[in-house]
Amino acid sequence: MPDDLRVSITNAPGNSAYPISSFTYLLVYKEQQDAAKGTALVDFLWWATHDGQQMARDQLYAPLPREVVERTELKIEAIAHQGKPLRTGQP
Repeated sequence: MPDDLRVSITNAPGNSAYPISSFTYLLVYKEQQDAAKGTALVDFLWWATHDGQQMARDQLYAPLPREVVERTELKIEAIAHQGKPLRTGQP
């Protein structure tokens, strides 16, 4: 997977792979203009890629692979307001 996270998983190999699959991408400004809105966005993205993954199977989705979560964490941690990261390392 490249650093920009762009990858196609359609027609993945393997007998148990779904033939038509995709990630959902969000385009987010790395530098947020509003600290409160940026913090809310960062908190949601962190939840969606961590705690929110627990709901995936019940909704018939596959949870994100650990490698994707780790790469996503780096992107979320890079979101800032006035150069200061909005993710403060809270669980």
